[in-house]
Amino acid sequence: MEKIAIISDIHGCTITLNKVLEDIKCKGIKRIFCLGDLVAKGTEPKRSIELIRENCEIVIKGNCDDVISNYPETEEHLWNKEKIGKENVDYLNSLPLSYDFYMSGLKIRLIHATSNSLYSSINYYDIDESMLNKIEDLFKNSEEFKNQGKKEPDIVIFGHIHSPFVYRLNNKIAINSSSVSNACDIIEKDGKKYMYTSYLIIGGDYDKKEQSTISFKYVKIPYDYEKEIEALQKSDMPNKEMAIEEIKTGVYVKR
Repeated sequence: MEKIAIISDIHGCTITLNKVLEDIKCKGIKRIFCLGDLVAKGTEPKRSIELIRENCEIVIKGNCDDVISNYPETEEHLWNKEKIGKENVDYLNSLPLSYDFYMSGLKIRLIHATSNSLYSSINYYDIDESMLNKIEDLFKNSEEFKNQGKKEPDIVIFGHIHSPFVYRLNNKIAINSSSVSNACDIIEKDGKKYMYTSYLIIGGDYDKKEQSTISFKYVKIPYDYEKEIEALQKSDMPNKEMAIEEIKTGVYVKR
């Protein structure tokens, strides 16, 4: 049985990325796929891209990758684009919007956010009709992602929402891999909040269409957010107060 590590949402935070990559290495996993958002919010966007390029076999484009490369509006965006340089801008623009593969007879699709947009989100807090419709749409082919005419996936793995999430609908499974940085994966115990960086491990027969055993496992690592905050405080990144607040609380700041 081969194992694949799925990571997502690095956001320029190499302190945590290195910790995750070391954990993957210690488990003997050779194949790593990344679901995007390599840049924005952290202090080392260029190094984050370099580490992902060095370690990941498949990389999907995220919304932050798209914004920084093509639509920088804020001072923070412009700072990121200048830091990464033209070669890495071109690399981010070259990334695919989705990637399909087989594992133990099941077709798996990797995306960043939803089936037809880098910018929309699934509201995982409340299971309502709107959320169920969005989950159902995850499995559809779309003109935007240029996968029309292909067999629809049995399993979709996505990032973007920074919190682990699994839902079975109509005999298909949606899985969120959670995030490396800016974690929203919080467990409250005895009046104290514990925050985790997480990634997903898939076990099975890679690139095989014959049915066999397949497994999915979350790895949750205590999130050392204080080191990331310290790095931000020492950096010259504009608007870093918002990034610090997000990392500290696990709650997105409205921008």
